[in-house]
Amino acid sequence: MIGCRQYAPRAGADSRPKRQADRGVVTHLRVDTVGGRVRFALAVFNDSDHRIELDFPDGRTHDFAVEDGGGRPVWRWSAGRMFTQGMQNRLVEARDSVVFDEAWAPDAPAAYVGQYVVMAELRSENYPVRTTTRFALR
Repeated sequence: MIGCRQYAPRAGADSRPKRQADRGVVTHLRVDTVGGRVRFALAVFNDSDHRIELDFPDGRTHDFAVEDGGGRPVWRWSAGRMFTQGMQNRLVEARDSVVFDEAWAPDAPAAYVGQYVVMAELRSENYPVRTTTRFALR
């Protein structure tokens, strides 16, 4: 994992925040394409007045997957990785956030010029999230 950090959305982010109805969780998926690398960030905001606990069944807390314009799989962050079997949790204070971010560096950037869709997944058992957004590589 590249990191898990505090996050404040910036103007011009690539997707609109998504709220889980009546649960106090708002997510935001951002894609940055700079210098042949693509960086994905899934921000999870606790929009409630109380602390929440994200419960995960194992060590894979999140995932990112990229498909090309035809819906064919191109890259998945978790592919080929091993994860712990133990359950874990993460506390998110009221009005606070946590970010799960990863990077993809295509092996031959010129071969990847085109339109893509990224799917980001928060694998929490009690606040599961799956969201997508489009991006382009030029």
